[in-house]
Amino acid sequence: MTPAVISPKGYDFKLKFKLSKEEWIIALLALGTYIVCLVNDFHTDDWIVLSFLRDGFSLNDLASMENAGRFRPLTNIIIWLRYLAFGDTPILYYILNIVLHGLISVLFYRLLVKLELPERAALISALFFTVYFQHYEAVIWLYGTIRELAVLAYIASLWHLHDYVNTKSKKSFWLFVIISFAGLFIVEDFAVAPIIFALFALLFTSNGNRSGILKPVVVVGLIELIIYFTIRSAVIDRPGITEAYYYPGFHMIRMLFEYMGWFVIPSPTHSYFQGFADSIPAPLFYLWRGFSYLAIFGFLPLSIWLWVKSSKQTRFFILFVFIVMLPIIPLNYKVGSRNIYIPSLGLAAMAGYMLNLLLSKPDTKIRLKKIVVVAAACYMAISVAAVTIASTEYRETQTLVSGIVDDLRDSGIELNNSDCVLLDNMPGRTVVGPSMIYRLEFQGYLFASNDPVNGPIDIAGVADSLYNEGVTFIVFDYRDGRMVEATGEYMLRAK
Repeated sequence: MTPAVISPKGYDFKLKFKLSKEEWIIALLALGTYIVCLVNDFHTDDWIVLSFLRDGFSLNDLASMENAGRFRPLTNIIIWLRYLAFGDTPILYYILNIVLHGLISVLFYRLLVKLELPERAALISALFFTVYFQHYEAVIWLYGTIRELAVLAYIASLWHLHDYVNTKSKKSFWLFVIISFAGLFIVEDFAVAPIIFALFALLFTSNGNRSGILKPVVVVGLIELIIYFTIRSAVIDRPGITEAYYYPGFHMIRMLFEYMGWFVIPSPTHSYFQGFADSIPAPLFYLWRGFSYLAIFGFLPLSIWLWVKSSKQTRFFILFVFIVMLPIIPLNYKVGSRNIYIPSLGLAAMAGYMLNLLLSKPDTKIRLKKIVVVAAACYMAISVAAVTIASTEYRETQTLVSGIVDDLRDSGIELNNSDCVLLDNMPGRTVVGPSMIYRLEFQGYLFASNDPVNGPIDIAGVADSLYNEGVTFIVFDYRDGRMVEATGEYMLRAK
């Protein structure tokens, strides 16, 4: 196996366009896994971001974009430049996301080889990361680019930090400082990165030189956090929608265990997979559910066992998983697959180490090794299938949204002439508001029967209340596969 290209000087992080055989496999696998999403359209919040960008990129957009409680200026600048280049052509956005994911997978492989993980373990880890099913939301949701950029910052920072702790190179140190500081302005999850970097320096520095190497890393991390939170506090003056769910409490324990289950297998009751799960025979559903519970309660003991058995490289990635989860678990909401993109670096390294350990044992029977290889291949194939299912689910919802918005436009009614628009009997998980804002320039209030936040809404009851309050409204009802204007019917009921 040909190692990844590593500079003998120990500090250059150059993007070598010449790929090894292993890296070509990784890159092509990334393309093969996600090529299914190239025909997808924009999705939910993507439309809101497009609306901000189309209307002009203000200073507020630079700081927060669609949520006033967020602070992601570097990401938002990149997203703005992307919009200038791509406009509203979704396939270009998906191509970029897939290319970024493939690039990250190759660089992850190179990093693991650089850290002296056994080459077969490094390759298995990179292959696992490439096809891992929980990446679908980061790749096929166009704003999910934010996690890809964060992982790039992590890999580049660890690359230069490794060179610094081994060579004391000033150039490596300052490259590490610049990249790690920039990472804080990509996504809030990066706020725990200084802990990661201090831990890395502690594990990968020789005992005789540990204090002199570790101290600058810790000091730089503290200074970066102070600067970041000072700027954030000056710019962000009120919480946003996401932060309303974000607080410490006992729910953090529940979220921790739910995420540990999702690390291994998606729950059949999750909204992205529920439709598919309902279509399979009951025994398969309960088997799926059983594996989900097994993953929930088995991941922590497995991590402890692996810690005892593994080298410092794998121990670092075990701790990496749990540390980068710290910004995630206070969010008292459903599991977000996009939040797993960063922790999956550690998960992939753990998986690669375990499989390589089983395959390397001299006393392991050949038949058992074959079973391990087949099981790993099946898991990866299932991951690819799960990505395909999720992408198809996205596409079906996007097609519904597109058709509904077309019906609203073709009705000839000027929606903004009324205070409210009411949508009844909405199918599935269709969220049309963001698309209406971008495509119809809708500016009023919208009430949909399948509201994803407030739950099912009785539109007839809303119409009655609005009528009695003298508020003007238009009602559309989803019938026979299309939206039909039905204001008169609902006003008769209101009367």
